[in-house]
Amino acid sequence: MIPAGIAAVVGAFHLSAAALASLALLKRAPRQSELPLISIVVPARNEAHNLPRLFGSLRKLNYPADKIELILVNDDSTDGTAQIAENLGRSLPFPLRVIPAVHGPEESLPPTKTLPLAQGIDVATGDYVLMTDGDCELRPDWARDIVRHFEPCIGMVCGITLPDYDLTSDTVTKLETVDWALLLGACAGMCRLGFPLALVGNNYAVRRTAYHEVGSFRSIPHNRIDDIALFKAIAQSKKWKVAFSVTPGSAAATLPVSKTKTIVTQRYRWMEGMEAVSASGKVFFGIELIVHLLWPFALLLPWRLGLWIALAVLTGDWLVISACLGKLRKKGLFLASATYPLFACGYAWRLVGALFTRPEVTWKERKFA
Repeated sequence: MIPAGIAAVVGAFHLSAAALASLALLKRAPRQSELPLISIVVPARNEAHNLPRLFGSLRKLNYPADKIELILVNDDSTDGTAQIAENLGRSLPFPLRVIPAVHGPEESLPPTKTLPLAQGIDVATGDYVLMTDGDCELRPDWARDIVRHFEPCIGMVCGITLPDYDLTSDTVTKLETVDWALLLGACAGMCRLGFPLALVGNNYAVRRTAYHEVGSFRSIPHNRIDDIALFKAIAQSKKWKVAFSVTPGSAAATLPVSKTKTIVTQRYRWMEGMEAVSASGKVFFGIELIVHLLWPFALLLPWRLGLWIALAVLTGDWLVISACLGKLRKKGLFLASATYPLFACGYAWRLVGALFTRPEVTWKERKFA
């Protein structure tokens, strides 16, 4: 009786949280106000092959060119990233600065992505600093839709990124996209309900004054996923709040992983940031991991209860996924959404295995123990 009762409570929690989050995702975006000066910072390490895609989308931004500056921080690339960026920058309607990341004893930050990101913000002059990665592609309204969410109390605006499933017909890529939609859809919905959880580090913006008021990357506790540490610092400050933009224009596209093994490794690396997640966030993610690990075992319970719990889990996932994909106007993922719970259960068990085996993680040719 006790396991069945616990299972029923967890199922009810999952469905209730998903229903509330999906409703929050439907909230309308604020109206456009003034268009301030913005700085776009791109930390880049060996992105030579990806930069034409990024710069092509930056060239199409629907934002006054005289109010944009682009700062690319070259992080010890060995593939000509800096020179290619300089060449591509000549066709941009706004100025580009390519600066080298400075490593050494004078820099307190560890040699992670945070170092070039922080050094890019150091030289930024915009009222708001927008962050993206070298392997992303942006929509024309990306800057406008992010900036419009900076109401007076907002210190950070997070966007949603999805793998570009149009690049391949691979089934795993579509399931990967649905997974991102569930994860970030839940984060966006819960943030709008007043429970900020996490963000994705390749699509967000920070008010420059808020960034410095919370201490900047150099003052907040170091973490391999320092974007979450900054997210937490702003969310827990007394003055500033975090907002999520869930519009087609603010969504970014990233290159898909397309292999379940690599997806597991990526999620394992993301979990490095859990120490910077709030206590309530840890509880939320912990419950959701357990839910997706164990939901098929609910069918071993008395059939009415087991069927209800399984349907609660499947319905909860579907509500968030469909709300997120619907708001972003993403189509062609119905079958992947329907089969996603089985995929999530499979890769969740592989992720648990990774927690015990502690595999070596490589990011941009840098190894993390």
